[in-house]
Amino acid sequence: MDYRTIKSKKHCVYDSIEEFSEENPNIMPLSNWRKGKEGDWVYSDDERIIQILKRGAIKHPNDRPNYSYADGYLRTVVGSFIINKKTFMDTDFSQHKNRYTFSKTIGNKKNINTRKNPTNKERIFTTSIVAGHGAVKSYMDAFDEGDLTKAKKKAVILLKQERIMKEVEKGVLDVAKAMGLDHEYVLQKLMHLADFSDDDNIVLQSAKELGKIIGTSGATVKSREMGVLGVFQGFSPEQLGKAERKLLDDAKVE
Repeated sequence: MDYRTIKSKKHCVYDSIEEFSEENPNIMPLSNWRKGKEGDWVYSDDERIIQILKRGAIKHPNDRPNYSYADGYLRTVVGSFIINKKTFMDTDFSQHKNRYTFSKTIGNKKNINTRKNPTNKERIFTTSIVAGHGAVKSYMDAFDEGDLTKAKKKAVILLKQERIMKEVEKGVLDVAKAMGLDHEYVLQKLMHLADFSDDDNIVLQSAKELGKIIGTSGATVKSREMGVLGVFQGFSPEQLGKAERKLLDDAKVE
């Protein structure tokens, strides 16, 4: 059994029906917590017994698409949960720093912003991006997220993090290097276009790109330079296969 105190009142979470019945001999917990009302005892999805402290409708005018499918919400001593068939009601206090919000610790923005090294799931996310699957699908696969709207928002948050962009950039550069692509190669191609193209527009654009690279374009840079990521759309399976073979061949030579 575990418990927390709210306004001097003890609220318990029971591990078994035997433990619960010792203190509540005449009460039978509901098996489906979604049907519970305020004051009811219910089984959580992690098979513990907990009391519903509040049930209400969701009023969230600035984010209606996320909650229009819900039948309201309920609150326990552990946390608050949206009432729908996808919600997993748990009783893990460590995952709910604030019982009055729907967010779990894993989605804590402070942790996301301050973490220095990528987690295993974040590495899966970045690897999937390098493979060309797109940020939203990569997030849904890496974090097992079924909600498209949530995935879009959280993918954007992750892509703003320095550690994530470094991981993606490293993956891109590793594959690009194995394919023979580097800064010298890019500069040579741009110089060739600028010097020998018959199309004035191509000459002008090539010169502009060269100016940006060597810092003589006069433009004020207000955002972080993304390098190859600025136009990167992911490698195709064929490109990844060639890069992998090149890396293996180099390893054999060494």
